[in-house]
Amino acid sequence: MKKVIAREKLPELWKSLAAKGPLFLPIQEGPVVLFQPWQEGAEINLDAVNTAVSPKDVFLPREETYMQYRCSGKQLELIPAENIEPVTAFGVHPCDLKAVEMLDKVYIDQDPPDALYKKRRENTTVVGLSCSEPDPFCFCNEFGVDPADAPGADVMAHLKNGSVLLEARTDKGKALLEQAGDLLQDGSKETAEVKDVKTADFGLNLEGLPENLKERFEDPVWDELYKSCLGCGVCTYVCPTCYCFDVEDFGHEGEGQRFRCWDSCMYGHFTAMAGGHNPRAGRKERVRQRFMHKLQYYPEIFNEIACVGCGRCLRSCPVNLDIVQAIKALGGETVEQR
Repeated sequence: MKKVIAREKLPELWKSLAAKGPLFLPIQEGPVVLFQPWQEGAEINLDAVNTAVSPKDVFLPREETYMQYRCSGKQLELIPAENIEPVTAFGVHPCDLKAVEMLDKVYIDQDPPDALYKKRRENTTVVGLSCSEPDPFCFCNEFGVDPADAPGADVMAHLKNGSVLLEARTDKGKALLEQAGDLLQDGSKETAEVKDVKTADFGLNLEGLPENLKERFEDPVWDELYKSCLGCGVCTYVCPTCYCFDVEDFGHEGEGQRFRCWDSCMYGHFTAMAGGHNPRAGRKERVRQRFMHKLQYYPEIFNEIACVGCGRCLRSCPVNLDIVQAIKALGGETVEQR
């Protein structure tokens, strides 16, 4: 099923979709674009190459309560999280949807699966959006991602001159287009005006890298690579494939809640234990852990490197210590510190 909508009618489409549940879109907030819940009057930027932070927040919120409790004498009542309502994520680029599929392997393709994540994934209709222009920081081609297509999308959208072509690929996608009704026109004869987008070529040598790193835990390269790191953690927060979280309890003996929130392996206290031991107390150990997880630990389990080439770490790291620099350093190239 293919449909077309004029770009000037998109605000009507946003309103229609938001009436059925939360709608997330790339929204212009000052100088940055953020993937946020839609509100009438919001400035939507579908032309942005990437949002500052990835859309993983839709599926793995920065903070979420997954259990409440009440105690009365010897009676304990456990209250599960509230029902998760249907959500639409509109404008997810191919690299970010590929990253969500990587999170699926961690949170769903396990026994048992993570119930909250699984429910959010099932209740979310994803509208993918092809990239029309290259960005100097994007290098998704290096990891086999096609900027023009997101195979896992429920609907694939393409920006055209003055309109948007919407192609339903799943039952959820068809239901979304049918919900829009007369706002959409028949697009069965339309074709996507997809450009051959070539992202940056950093000359990364990825062949055999995960296997090669198995013997390089004590490699001298780590002694130099970590030195510029500030431990700010911004790389993990903007990264679409990072998924570490902390678990906290809030309340008192009568009632309270248990919640989880994003955390970062780049923080000094991340691996601190109750007895005082910390296996990754130094920046060297934390930098090594981050890149070894991306390039060796995750691939060892799931057979693919945990990077989609979105370029967010290149844009955000204040000292230029990103995954491109790490791969080059591991390949023997000199890494310029700043």
